[in-house]
Amino acid sequence: MKNILVPIDGSQFSNLAMDKAKEFADVFGSTVTLLYVDDSRQYIFNYNPEVERRYNEMFKKVSKEVIEGGKKRLADLGDRLKFEIKEGNIANTIVDYANENDIDLIIIGPHGKGKIQRFLLGSVANKVATYSNKPVLIVR
Repeated sequence: MKNILVPIDGSQFSNLAMDKAKEFADVFGSTVTLLYVDDSRQYIFNYNPEVERRYNEMFKKVSKEVIEGGKKRLADLGDRLKFEIKEGNIANTIVDYANENDIDLIIIGPHGKGKIQRFLLGSVANKVATYSNKPVLIVR
């Protein structure tokens, strides 16, 4: 098991998934890739330059915070820790990334941040488990 993918969003469930990935990485010498996927652009209905500018600022800030949290949590992995930031449909992006990057295992939390996201991201974990041809471990 060389490559482990952990989709993260800054939630407590992401933290649990990162902790489990570290356990696997320590045992198997695996590389862990933390993947942050932002899908909020799809909720912008009226395009204008100001909205685009504000979205880009928010995207950079949030993705940096989430990735920095992952860096701190898994710092012991050193050069076996990688980071990716993507935009798009969360479940599809996770599945596509795993297929395109020789991922051996996806470790994902069952829910994300916030009450609405908990419901929606619960469906993300289910979609990833259903549509991925890679093994998926849902950590609770």
